[in-house]
Amino acid sequence: MNKKNIKQEINDFKETHRTNDYENLSFTVILVQPEHSGNIGSIARVMENFNFNNLIIFNPVEKVDKILSYETQGFAMHGKDVLFNAKILEVKNQDNHLTEFKTLLRTFDYVIATTARGKSYSNIRRLAIFPEDLTLPISVEPLNVAIIFGKESRGLTNEEISLADIILRIPTNSDYSALNLSHACGIVLYEIFKKINLLTISRGENPVLLADKSDRLILYDIIKNIIDKLKIRSYKEENVFLAFKNIFGRSLMSTKELSLILGLFSKVDTILEGINLYEN
Repeated sequence: MNKKNIKQEINDFKETHRTNDYENLSFTVILVQPEHSGNIGSIARVMENFNFNNLIIFNPVEKVDKILSYETQGFAMHGKDVLFNAKILEVKNQDNHLTEFKTLLRTFDYVIATTARGKSYSNIRRLAIFPEDLTLPISVEPLNVAIIFGKESRGLTNEEISLADIILRIPTNSDYSALNLSHACGIVLYEIFKKINLLTISRGENPVLLADKSDRLILYDIIKNIIDKLKIRSYKEENVFLAFKNIFGRSLMSTKELSLILGLFSKVDTILEGINLYEN
């Protein structure tokens, strides 16, 4: 293994980055009439976790000063920037709530709504899919995507949810299906995050670099040599080799792990070489 190449690979390593297919998508989380500042802060935090930066708080039930309070900032943690940069849109006359909400959604190209209902097909407006089944549009032009969540006590109304292009529902225990708003938001953003990013294995601060094919082939050659020197019966030789090959092939070995295994098998091979020379 070339240590210089490994060092360069570590320097260039990115655990997650946006795929080319979805690089033109921008996402905005819209909270419709949120009732509790703690949930707003927690959502800002989880948005920061999954690299979603745009937050709109539409016609909040919670008071604006409470939304921006130190208590809410505590819930937001490192998502404070998301909270401070959020657009808070108040509706003076509540009779205009739906009209102004429609106006807001017209600024987006694609609207994703969420619901805790929709387990049955009795309400045609709430036919929903699971987040993992969501197919996001691929666009060569910039595309603004809204992800809307309703108030904690009742979610989105039928009128609000009918304005969406697609509806998501998170599968839960049928005996207790109600999720906390911030938890539901975290699950949905996590599923979207996985779809729009390339994810690479990593552990802690130092990335795990996967062993490449050429290094695995070196290991397989050593295993063949060991099998040959152990004088395993000919009808078993191939199966024994394939057993090792299958096991190592299925595992996602890092360069470090493969280096240690190569060292062990090389030493065994050297010892067997010496024994065979002595016997001969």
